[in-house]
Parts: sequence; structure tokens; C-alpha cells
Amino acid sequence: MSKLKGPVILVDHDDIGLNRLQADFKAVGQQSLTAADIQSIAAICDDPLSQLVVLRAKNTPLDTDQQIDALRTICADYLVVMALDEADQHRATEFFRLGAADVLTSGQSAKELRLTLARVDNLAETRRRASQYSTELEKTNVELQESLRLLKQDQLAGLEVQKSLMPESPLAFGDYEISHSITPSLYLSGDFVGYNFVLDRYLLFYFADVSGHGASSAFVTVLLRFMIGRVIRRHMLEKDYVALAQAPEGLVEHINNQLLATGLGKHLTIVAGSLDTETRQLRYVVGAQQPQPILITDNKARYLPGKGKPAGIFEDANWTVEQIHLPERFALVLLSDGVYDLLPNKEIVQKERTLLRYLSTSSGNIDQLKEALFIDYIEDPQDDISVLLLTGGM
Repeated sequence: MSKLKGPVILVDHDDIGLNRLQADFKAVGQQSLTAADIQSIAAICDDPLSQLVVLRAKNTPLDTDQQIDALRTICADYLVVMALDEADQHRATEFFRLGAADVLTSGQSAKELRLTLARVDNLAETRRRASQYSTELEKTNVELQESLRLLKQDQLAGLEVQKSLMPESPLAFGDYEISHSITPSLYLSGDFVGYNFVLDRYLLFYFADVSGHGASSAFVTVLLRFMIGRVIRRHMLEKDYVALAQAPEGLVEHINNQLLATGLGKHLTIVAGSLDTETRQLRYVVGAQQPQPILITDNKARYLPGKGKPAGIFEDANWTVEQIHLPERFALVLLSDGVYDLLPNKEIVQKERTLLRYLSTSSGNIDQLKEALFIDYIEDPQDDISVLLLTGGM
């Protein structure tokens, strides 16, 4: 089925030339309309994608850039065929280069004209498909831009929710101060921290890194915040000093069970701890968090012992509570594994040694620590970079 629709539009102010073209098209059963110039085409063309426009080369000069641009535009907007007299046949290549669909030569037979119309018919189908694809692509692009706009709004709203759930930083109690910094790789972060001084004696804190990135990981951080917050509030309301003295015993097990129950397929690494500010006893649990907690005393940094599985993968998993006595002057640093990307070394072991060297004399406050790790200078981090700093007597 032909894709050419409607009468052929013949453009020329030469009646003799027009009459000859009309006769040629009539001989192959094709009706035609006439127009005096190219400015008149738009008024009589019903469908630029399928209605043939014939220009006579004799009256289509290409002597100036303006004339060339005008023909190029017409060829882009319509199915243009150039009718060549014998004197114009050498210009065929130039017309094709400017976008003409085909050419008619002087003395062309009816059979040759039908072949030309068949070629143009194929081109009309190609252009129609391209136009449909372009329209669909433009529609899809508009829908995609709208989806991205809504997604950005959602993520910005999620970011505000995350920020509102973060603890005050820095937070001080007596000689102790705790602070944090989170630099997300996306709008939303899978890293999360929480801490609070409870019943004027215990500092409870946790530092978690949820697997993956984006909204799903951020959702788990919110869930984590409420899970732990509910446990802490219960201890505070009941003034349960016995449970607080044993914290964080059982906490990661509780988180593990809750994560598995959600069925989200998410897991997290975590360090959870409790500091008795009267006895200076630090109790903590490590759940596959890397790097290990770093303790700095007397300008010397070392990794604290402790290991355990990530939470949210293994049923009936258990985590061992470590305990140490802290000196009067110390700094405890917790870092997410995104910090490894900031270090020049290739091997993890070398990176861990570099971390100890960087932090041994640069952990008096959160700004010094970030400066030592070049955190404020990184653009578009590949992973979330989070830091928690607890100091005593500094």
C-alpha cells in the first residue's frame, strides 16, 4: 500500500513547465496541484510526511547561502523531488546533498516515473516511522523527566527525614563529647549513626552501614532508628540500670531478627556501644564493620578487637560483647568503609596502617579528623563516607 497521500504539489511559476509535469503525473494516474512558489506549499499541503512536492531545478537557484538554507529547510520539512531539465542534470548530486528525496529527469518515461514514485514511497514510510519514533521518544523523555523530578523531590524529602533523625552534633556530657559527619554518595545515605546520654550516666551509641544505596537503604536506616530508639526509651522509662549496665548485649540480635522479618533482603554492618561515664567502662559489639573501631591515646592509634557477622543475613546469629577501660584522655573513631576510597594505598592492610598514621595526632575534634582524611575535598564520592568521634578529656 502506497504511503504517498493526496495530490502531488507542483511548484513553479512557469506555466509551460507545470503543464508538462502535470501531464507526466496524470499519465501514471497521479493527481496534482500547483503552487507559484515554495512559500505557498504550507497552505495546500495536508501531510508533509506523505504528500509529494516537486520543485523545478530551473527555477530553484542556489547562488547564495540564504537560497541553499531555504532549500535545505524545505527538503527537511517535505518530501521534495527535483525536476531536472537537461541543462540542470549536473546539479542532481547537489540537490541530493541538500536533502531531496529524488530527482526527475527530462524525457523520463511513465515506467521510470513509477519507479521514482516507488522509491519516494519507501522514503515516506521511513520518514513516517522516524517521526512516530521521535514523537514517542519525546513523550517518553517528558515522562522520564517528570519521573526524575518526582524522584528528586522524594529523595530530598527523604534526606530531610534522615537529617531530622540524626542526633545533635556535637553532644557533650561532662568531659565527654561525641559528634559525627556523614557524606552521602547520593541524596540518601545507607550510613546512619545514633547516640544519646541516658540517665545522666550512660552514653549509648551505634554506627551502621546498610547494604546498597538509595531509597531502600535509607528506609532501613529509618527503621533502625526507630527499632533502637524504642529499646532505649523503654530502658529510660523503666530506669533499668541493670539492662543499661549490660548494654549493648542482645541489641544486634534484636536488629538481626527485625531485619529478617521485614523480608527486604537488606543487611548491615554495625558497631554498637555503651560507655559508663562513671566507671569509664566501654562495652561494644562489632558486626562485620570495617574498619574496626580505632582508639587513640597518647598520640598512638590502634584497632580495637572484636568481630561478628553482619546483621540481617543469618538466623540465630550471636554477637560477642567486648569490654575495655578507657583512660581519662582518649578518642574513639568509627569509620564507614567508604573512607577506604580516600586513601592512596591499594591493599586493605596498607590502607588500615595509613588510617592509624593519619588519625594518631588528628582526632581532637570532628573537623580535625575530616581534615586528616580529606573528606571535605572529595567530590561525588563513590560510597557514603561516615565518621563518628567520641572523645574524653580532650
